[in-house]
Amino acid sequence: MRRLNDLLTPPQLTDIEVAPLTMGTRYPTWFPLFHEKSRAIDHLVHEAVARVHHQPKGDGWLKDLVPRLVDLADANGASSALAELRAYGGLLEAGFSVEPIPRSDDSTPDFRIDAGDGPITVEVFAKHQDKEQNRLLEAINTPGALLPDGVERHVHTVGSRSVIMTTAELAPAGRPDPTKPFDSIQANLVSRVCAIKQREHQLPHDEPALLIIDFAHFGGPHVAEFFKPGQATPIESGHRGITCGAIWYAMYGWKGAPLFEEGSHRFVRMGHDGRFRLAGSKATKLSGVLAVFCTGAVFLENPWAAHRIPDGTRMTLSRFPWFDLSRSIADWHPGDASKQIDLQRRMIETLERDSSRFEFE
Repeated sequence: MRRLNDLLTPPQLTDIEVAPLTMGTRYPTWFPLFHEKSRAIDHLVHEAVARVHHQPKGDGWLKDLVPRLVDLADANGASSALAELRAYGGLLEAGFSVEPIPRSDDSTPDFRIDAGDGPITVEVFAKHQDKEQNRLLEAINTPGALLPDGVERHVHTVGSRSVIMTTAELAPAGRPDPTKPFDSIQANLVSRVCAIKQREHQLPHDEPALLIIDFAHFGGPHVAEFFKPGQATPIESGHRGITCGAIWYAMYGWKGAPLFEEGSHRFVRMGHDGRFRLAGSKATKLSGVLAVFCTGAVFLENPWAAHRIPDGTRMTLSRFPWFDLSRSIADWHPGDASKQIDLQRRMIETLERDSSRFEFE
């Protein structure tokens, strides 16, 4: 097996190729199979198939994945299966020994990995957009359907040709409620990311645990390409100001932290602590998070974890495909992560003090 195509039968390939559009886009498995311009993540899918094929019991794991890859009634299930496949292949490419954990129920994690300095439990989660956004896109792309409020459509005709333009405001993490004090585009995204796998019933109490969050299909294939590793930094600077990095805040943010949004004269404060800052009965078991995007992967280490990432594992993670070293936070030297987070917090607090022209909620 060298490519994803080798996993599927000719009828399955045909069904995916001719499957009707959903929410105006193709079924997730269609992209690595048939897209004319393959994306980086599509190449990773094919490479992962070849790598997993050479593992003990690899063929069995791949064949067990097929029903989810071809279930046209469950696009989210297919994108989740692709995320697990890319994670498996990426961990192998980095140099880990990878052991898939046979699934007995929903409390079973996905993998156990080892770089020679002890086992790590790995859970993979594909982040999808808010269900209300699914309904919005479905309504926009249904011929003859009434356009939802706030959506505009214009037709420009020149001679025998027409161009139809539809304008809609999208919020993949959910539309904010302006009447709520802790609600905004970024605040919703921070909260959604912070709450991923929040029960942590798949994670052990006695060894390090890594959560791989895959954003490659967040908001659909077109929106996902705009969701980039910069969201794992504390602050991004844009043409009309600054925006807070939702993934950084979801892990390292603190209650009351200012949530900046580019071009907005109104921003809110964070209503809760970030995942890694939670303490007591709410303390996370996570030793770190690997955020995977269409164009890179960023590692955010938990400096307060009960079970820390071992040194060999940390260095091996840096060889994960398209690992973004400049944006990752880790204890390359003991204490580096907490020092870096403290410096970044001070930067945010300084920017906040200089933001009197904005309206605080």
